[in-house]
Order: sequence, then structure tokens, then C-alpha cells
Amino acid sequence: MYGPTEMTTHNQQATPRSKTSSSLLSDLPVSQRRGLRRNALFITTTLGIIAALSLASKAHAAGGSYVVDDGAVNDPGQCNSDVWYTSNRHDRSTNSTVLDTACTFQGLPGFQWGLTAQRDRSEGDTLNLLSPQLKAQLLANKDLGIEMAFTTTGHFALDRGHAFDGADFTIPFTYQPFEALRINVDAGWTHAYNDGDQQHAWTWGTGFEYTVVDSLTLIAERYGQQGGDQSWQAGPRLHLGPNVDIDLVLGRNLTGDRDQWLTTGATLRF
Repeated sequence: MYGPTEMTTHNQQATPRSKTSSSLLSDLPVSQRRGLRRNALFITTTLGIIAALSLASKAHAAGGSYVVDDGAVNDPGQCNSDVWYTSNRHDRSTNSTVLDTACTFQGLPGFQWGLTAQRDRSEGDTLNLLSPQLKAQLLANKDLGIEMAFTTTGHFALDRGHAFDGADFTIPFTYQPFEALRINVDAGWTHAYNDGDQQHAWTWGTGFEYTVVDSLTLIAERYGQQGGDQSWQAGPRLHLGPNVDIDLVLGRNLTGDRDQWLTTGATLRF
């Protein structure tokens, strides 16, 4: 994530806007300029895709690059696609690109089938993962404002000596005390297989979504795992009409190296 930036003021004559902007960019380190260009290109490309696919139905608040899941599944016959790009603040060579698609079929209401393609880069190494997912809704009571589901996800590496890379099992629960607020709570278990080193741990997460106006939802979450990292993420979700959402997310690890990252993403439902 991007933290506060040190700023220095100078007494000088006014300069044209284009020249000032160029000067500000040239003062940034090369790695930060490249990061800004990549994020700008990602947002521009995403908006172009959105403009071409504007026949979708209304996007829900949860999902996308956020880790804490909700207890809902798509309506029968409905799909969603999420795409996001995450960049480490202090190391631009560490980044992640993710494309996720999930659908609920008319013949199997209450079951959501998904597939995630992920490409991670860190310190010159690249990891490509495919992660199929099944999400089954266990409980949905609109009068009480509660929903609960069960999700299972497998991870398969495309460029390692072993294909199976791990699995996750999660029970997400959502409580909606009133229309504008949704509270999500996750509890689960993860198993990771990393070059012969097998690890497993309990996982947890909490988050909320608050709709400020029809075009803006604020989202924040904190999550972690037993004996491992704990992190938080937060940011605005912009609703571009009833069809698509744009995410701007700031995140940070609370343990270990305390890495910070910035994520830009989009959600489309159809």
C-alpha cells in the first residue's frame, strides 16, 4: 500500500499545469513511476472492457480482491467476473494479477462454481495457479438478515514439480442489521504444499461493507491464520451504474515484514 508521502513546499512562480505534473513525475523514483503507469494502464483497460460489456446486472458489494467472503451465492443463472492487480509498495517486482469467474446454474440453485487464474511475481520468480472453487449456501433468511455458506477451494501450480499446491475450507457468515450495512465473518482451515513443505492452519476473517450512497460502498476487513500473517485491507468500491464496480484497495500486513500494497480491480456480473 502507499503510505504518507513526504512533501516539501517551495516559494516559486506559477508554472503551467502540464509542466508541473511532468516535474512531479520526474521527481519520483523509477520504480514508483513504473508502478503508477501499470496501475493507470490497468484501470484504463478495465474501463474499456466495462464499456464494451455494459449489459450486465447489478454487482453485489462483496467479492473481488477482498479476502473475507460473504454468505451469499449468485442468483440462479447469474455469473460474475472479477479482475484485479496488486502491487507491493516497496518492491515493484512483487505483484499479482488475478482473474476470477463464478456462476450459479439454473439447474443447481444454491451452488456457485468458480475458477481463479492467478499469476504471482516475487524477487524474479513467477508462480501460476489455477484454483477451482465450490460454494454452497447453507442458510439464507432475509427476514433475519443472515446468510451462511460453505466453500472449498483447491490450488494447482502450473510451473512446479508438483501440481497440487494446497486447499482451503471456509464457512462465511453474513449479518445485515439494516440495508446499508453488511457484516461478514469467516472461519476456516487451509492446507499448503510448498516444494515439499506441508503446512496447515486455522484461518479467520472479519469485515464490513457500508453503502454510503448508491454509487459508493466503503469496505474494510481484517484477516489472518494460526501462527501466520495477519493483515488488513480497506478502500472504496465505486458502482458505475447498476452494472459494474471498481475497487481501490489499500492493505498491510500486521506481522512479519509489514508489507504494504495497492490493489485496483473491477467486478462485472452478467
